Amino acid sequence: MDKFLIVGGGGREAAFARQLAKDSMVYAVMAHNNPTIVDCAQQTGGAVCLGNINDGELVADFAAAQAIDYVFVNADNPLQAGVVDTLLAAGISTAGPTREGARIEWDKIYAMEIMARLFPEVTPFFKIITTASDIAGAQKSFAEAGKEIVVKPQGLTGGKGVKVMGEHLSDEAAAADYTAQLLATGNKVLWVEKLRGVEFTIMGLTDGNTVIAAPATYDYPYRYAGNIGAGTGGMGCFSAADGCLPFLSPTNAKACETMMRSVVADMRAYDLHFNGVINGGFFLTADGIKFMEFNARFGDPECINVLSLLESSFTDIIRAFADGTLATTRINFAPQASVVKYLVSPSYPEKGDPVTFTLPVAQLEAHGLSVLFSAAVKTGETAYQTVSSSRVAAVSAMAADIATAAAKINDNLETYFDGTLDYRIDIGTAEDLAALTRQVTNLQL
Repeated sequence: MDKFLIVGGGGREAAFARQLAKDSMVYAVMAHNNPTIVDCAQQTGGAVCLGNINDGELVADFAAAQAIDYVFVNADNPLQAGVVDTLLAAGISTAGPTREGARIEWDKIYAMEIMARLFPEVTPFFKIITTASDIAGAQKSFAEAGKEIVVKPQGLTGGKGVKVMGEHLSDEAAAADYTAQLLATGNKVLWVEKLRGVEFTIMGLTDGNTVIAAPATYDYPYRYAGNIGAGTGGMGCFSAADGCLPFLSPTNAKACETMMRSVVADMRAYDLHFNGVINGGFFLTADGIKFMEFNARFGDPECINVLSLLESSFTDIIRAFADGTLATTRINFAPQASVVKYLVSPSYPEKGDPVTFTLPVAQLEAHGLSVLFSAAVKTGETAYQTVSSSRVAAVSAMAADIATAAAKINDNLETYFDGTLDYRIDIGTAEDLAALTRQVTNLQL
């Protein structure tokens, strides 16, 4: 079996490890002993290295020492840090974009400018703010256009730096104050119109030439039920059995796929090294599809939905990313719905003390659930401790429809979980889907 190295130790990387363990040896560089990844490495005869996942030299040295066949770099910070660049320079087969290829994620202004050039009709109204003197002009432009403001730092924020008028910012003055705070830290700032509609994600698997769309997903970024509270890295997600979404037409889904293929082709034309995943965030609005943002890697938790449905070899897919052979690689997804719910620290997304909890993984998985650990370490047979005030473990289920998969998770967590951590009960429920349908209907599409 080939040796595959994962860089990172979150729930997304746990999903990678679970898939790779089916037909390859699993290795990982991560900041803590993620129980899922450690188990996969031990079961396949692999190994783990604890260290800084953004240190390209450390990753390259471990890969060389272990005679790794392929490295998969698919987390935002290592991509921005140029870990792929270091690995490629060392002659190590690697899947993932270089630092400049990943710029479509770590530079929100750059991504918006690309879309304004290629697809102006789907690009929202925006202004770029580089100094405090730009704020007044941007305020005037948004007022004249009759648009509310979303404030986005130019760089990575882990899903927690974007603030929206009406939800996190009371008015234009609050938006200006927050912008001034960001500018003071050296950030440039992007102001984008507040889109009214339903947000969704489509991820494209790519070797830099071919792009194959994964099932579309709907994410729950807000902390509490009813989509209120602070923004997070994602409290949960669902995908539908037909690979589309209940509110999304196949025509609109295909339009998003076409855009992503064009962006990949544009990067190729500029000789940028990009393979792995182009992750498109879009809105369905009364005016049609609108672009929101790109990620240069699998989303988390969206990745867990997609990989839970994958019927093909993930090992073969990563090889194809690195080798440029995706066009001849078999990729099939099960025709089922998938729901993911994250268990999180009570203080999340704010910092807090470590939390101990129990989670009977074997019982949950015996009842058809999948458990993937993220920010936790194992301290006993079913005992764990959080390592940060972050998302702790992802629990997922598949079923014929979204509501059935969500009920399966809720019923089993209510029965077997000790309740120390929090999760959103409403994700994917029949009631929430009905509310989502009403929201789309109110758009008067």
